[in-house]
Amino acid sequence: MNKKQAKAKVKELLSSGVPKSEVFAQLSGQGVKDRLLAYLIAANPDPYLCDMHDRKVNTVITLMFIQATLALLIGFAVGSSIGPNAGWIIGGLSALIPLLFAWGFYNHLAGAYNAYIILSLVSAPRQLEGLASGSVSTFVGLAISIGMLVFVCYVRQKLFPDLAFLAPKKIKGRYVFSG
Repeated sequence: MNKKQAKAKVKELLSSGVPKSEVFAQLSGQGVKDRLLAYLIAANPDPYLCDMHDRKVNTVITLMFIQATLALLIGFAVGSSIGPNAGWIIGGLSALIPLLFAWGFYNHLAGAYNAYIILSLVSAPRQLEGLASGSVSTFVGLAISIGMLVFVCYVRQKLFPDLAFLAPKKIKGRYVFSG
């Protein structure tokens, strides 16, 4: 069984009500590494949890649209100094990233949450360099970035309780699943 087949089988079994631990036991050892299988199970959104935390997800999506609007405006301003069409190009490309995250959050993709977390953590040192200037805008920007990162981590944990930091939870060498 390849990755695509495993993903389809996991989705089929989970949607039919089979518990996650039983899905793992059934599909383990059928050609897909246990780590990948555990990730596919843990990253599969539970419809009940998605409905239960719908307001949180909508809040994250709204914040992504706000970020996209700000990125469009800032990109347009920066690009306008380069040339007449560069403003639209840079603004559009800058707005595309938050819009892709909004799409991933809307579709309950664990990978979108993980990518946002990784990108936020990777860009953190660059943001911390600006603290030496002591400007208020730097502090506000850093506070917003930290708040967004914490909130996205919180929502991801509510939707995907079987994911540890970026991988499936493992206790004493065994993958564990809730429910």
